[in-house]
Amino acid sequence: MKKYYNYLVKKAVTVKNLTTIESLEVSPNFSYPTEEHDFHELVYIDSGELNCTLGDERLLLSQGELLLISPRMSHSYSASENVPASFFILCFHSASAALEILNRSMTLSNEERLLFADIVKEAKRAFEFPFNRKLKPLAAPSFGAQQIVVQKIEELLITLIRIELSESPYIRPVMNSVELENNLVRDIVSILKENLYSNITLDEISSRLFYSKTYLNGIFKKSTGMTVIRYYHRLKIDEAKKMLRESRTTGEVAARLAFESTTYFIKFFKRYENMTPTEYKKKIFG
Repeated sequence: MKKYYNYLVKKAVTVKNLTTIESLEVSPNFSYPTEEHDFHELVYIDSGELNCTLGDERLLLSQGELLLISPRMSHSYSASENVPASFFILCFHSASAALEILNRSMTLSNEERLLFADIVKEAKRAFEFPFNRKLKPLAAPSFGAQQIVVQKIEELLITLIRIELSESPYIRPVMNSVELENNLVRDIVSILKENLYSNITLDEISSRLFYSKTYLNGIFKKSTGMTVIRYYHRLKIDEAKKMLRESRTTGEVAARLAFESTTYFIKFFKRYENMTPTEYKKKIFG
């Protein structure tokens, strides 16, 4: 019988989730205050002109131009004098280091504009239009529409990176950079803390971040000295100790931290602390 082997597909760019999709038509007196945030922001000028202040740099974006703003980069917008503007803003989270290559404004070709138009068209099948800062899913969206929106954004970003690489042969994407690993470790810790009062598995984390369990565990242990699940357990133990110091009962703590039973929680606690929750409380309160 012929033997088959699985091949783990390496994703060059992944969009983890969408934050907002905005469609804006603004008058010449429009201005948007300075802000910064922890996600990427992509702005595309459909018509007119738009001033963009990016850190200490001031840019004039014209029809057909696109700009990708990196996380934690301060930026603001204002309409060009006497020229109304129509533009789209896409905001999303991504830990892909290759996006650093897209560090300037770009004029889209007809092919790339059609790809952007596909993103908007598919977004209308997934979310209420006109889009605003808070995405509202349609009551009856087209099947798989949200997924296709994300895939189309990834396709556009990959296309733009390919262009940059072809035009700048000295640029090389670093897919396993220290920064990428640090971002992933931060994302894992954030997910673990979000699920402190519930339960989450490494399989679920792997699915959310689009990386294999082995890879995530490897970079996490290198950074923290612990596997992902052991770190998760330590977070739960630390929270349990905090609750016990607040005079919560063992049963309350077990339930709050989503343990399957009080008995299991006692065994779990003793495995990490070499004492039961009751013994810990006696040690603290005498």
